[in-house]
Order: sequence, then C-alpha cells, then structure tokens
Amino acid sequence: MSTIAMRTCASVEYYAEAERRFGSDVMGWKFKCPVCGHVASVADYKNAGAPDGAVGFSCIGRYVGAKREAFGGTGPGPCNYAGGGLFKLNPVLLDGKTAVFELADADAARHVEGASRKG
Repeated sequence: MSTIAMRTCASVEYYAEAERRFGSDVMGWKFKCPVCGHVASVADYKNAGAPDGAVGFSCIGRYVGAKREAFGGTGPGPCNYAGGGLFKLNPVLLDGKTAVFELADADAARHVEGASRKG
C-alpha cells in the first residue's frame, strides 16, 4: 500500500490560491477528490444539499449518488469517499488541523452542474 504525501498549508494561503485560480466568488472555487479525481465546486456541493463541512473534504458523490465505490471501484467518479473515514487521504493539512482536498486546476470543468439532490 502506498502512502499519501500530505502537504501543510496555512488556510490564508490556500484561500488566496483558490481566489487566484477561480476568482473572488467562493461558489466557483473547485476541489479535486483525491480518490476518483472528480472535480466539484462549492456551488455543486450547495446544490447537492451537502453540509458546509463536506466541501473539499468528502467527494460530492456522497450527496449526488456515487458512480463508483471509493475503494475497489473503477471508472470515473464521483465516488463515495469520506475524508473523515478510516482511510484519510485528503492531501492538504490546513493550519495543522484540517485535512482537505487539493484545489482543482484553474481550467477544470465543473462536472456536476445541474446535479439533483440525492434523495
């Protein structure tokens, strides 16, 4: 089993980088799931009915219906990965306290646009 390299970062630096990549509207900030690679924005999480603490912490698949299992699954996401589960794979440690997803690339597409709430 390989180990995940975690980098530490001050939250102010992380948020400044998000603003640089995606603009000042927080709803447009995007995160990449460390397990399936799925990209979702803050707006995608909100539209899916996810709680604030899930944004950039757990894959959006938990709220819109996972397309695959986080572990042992294949194919594109979103998956059912939870950052607070047994396997903690979130690669960025903010302020030495909270592990979160990496920000998506600036040109990453929003993959969950128009997704309905998980019922």
